[in-house]
Amino acid sequence: MFDNLIARAIVPVTIAVTGFVIFGCIFLYSFIKVDMTAEAVRHVDGLAETVVRATHYAMMKDDRDSLRNILANVNRLEEVERIRIYDQLSQPKFSDLEGVTAPGSFAVRVDDWSKGIVVGDGYDRKETLHQVDHDYGFIAVNMPILNEPKCSTAACHFHAEDEPILGFLSLGFSSAHLEKTLALLKTRMIAFSLMVLFLTVVGVAALLRINLFLPILRLTHEMEQAVNGVAETDLPKSNRKLGKLGRDFRLLVKQRDEALLRKDATTAARGSDDGLEQANGRRSSAGHEPTATAGSGEN
Repeated sequence: MFDNLIARAIVPVTIAVTGFVIFGCIFLYSFIKVDMTAEAVRHVDGLAETVVRATHYAMMKDDRDSLRNILANVNRLEEVERIRIYDQLSQPKFSDLEGVTAPGSFAVRVDDWSKGIVVGDGYDRKETLHQVDHDYGFIAVNMPILNEPKCSTAACHFHAEDEPILGFLSLGFSSAHLEKTLALLKTRMIAFSLMVLFLTVVGVAALLRINLFLPILRLTHEMEQAVNGVAETDLPKSNRKLGKLGRDFRLLVKQRDEALLRKDATTAARGSDDGLEQANGRRSSAGHEPTATAGSGEN
């Protein structure tokens, strides 16, 4: 009986609590993933903005050596896998690898994505665009290098005033640290869910045993004693964990004891009345016996 009660009590609670925890962890993980990805994108944007400002200054001075040094220095960063500058005709002018792709890098995917933007003629060319690929572990940004009024009078002098875009900066940034952090977060959330599952099962079982099953066993033992004739005052002291059920049981036993006492009193009273009646009958019979005998002699 108790095994059935335990299963019926623990399984629904365990499913409900664990399901809620898992849903909450998934919900929380999605928000954390979005926030951490947005923070990583802002970091990449800051790096790209710095490179654009530096390269823009080098372009105005027509200093190609400085421009190459800027790209080379940025490429030395551990997270940077690809950095390229395209001209307004969508041709790569400066590159870190000059067409050579390192084994296992995602430079090809970044190049394909960037070329799809710079060869177009839509409004997207004037916007900073991002691509986040968690499967391959990279964040790419394509940022336009916009024309300024002073560019037409600068040392490079080959940009016309009516050209809105001087070129594009394509930057491929590794998100390995982000993916590692997200994987660690996912592992810890799974461990937390398993821990909640274990604590739910053990905790509910312990609470049910202390607050329900043991009091029921104690009440069952008291019922057996009451069936065997033990009075209510002789029963063990109630722990009141079953509340109204325990009080009602003791009230029934008390009422039974009072009914038995009344029955015994009634039986005793009836026995006394029967004894008096029998005594009176015997006295009445003894008083009439001489008269009957005398009458018989005379006849």
